[in-house]
Amino acid sequence: MSEGSAKEALDQAREHAQAFNKKLQSFAAEDLEQTRVDMANAQAEAQKIANNIKTLAEHQHAETKIHLKEAQTAFEETAKRAKDSADARGADLKAKVREAQDRAKAGVEHLTAAVRAQGAAHANPPK
Repeated sequence: MSEGSAKEALDQAREHAQAFNKKLQSFAAEDLEQTRVDMANAQAEAQKIANNIKTLAEHQHAETKIHLKEAQTAFEETAKRAKDSADARGADLKAKVREAQDRAKAGVEHLTAAVRAQGAAHANPPK
């Protein structure tokens, strides 16, 4: 994978993760039945993001890989918490939604760190 296409792929993954995070942050757990449906959909999307990040990490520099692994883990945990919310009720559902939101936000932060690390690696290549 060329440097340009690797950067493009990483930027696209971050954009997708940011859009997902924004959508997840909007889940207010006011309408509990709708929130459960939304979280079921979020589970699949979070897992898809995690899988995409895992693939991206194969073609990156060491520091970038570290951040991508952290992002992958965060989105896998987001998917797990979304799945766990299927049987949750009331305050427990709200807590599961909040946990998923927190992990997705952390995943986006790690992707942003990966983008910065990738940029630094390309700006200062090993001599």
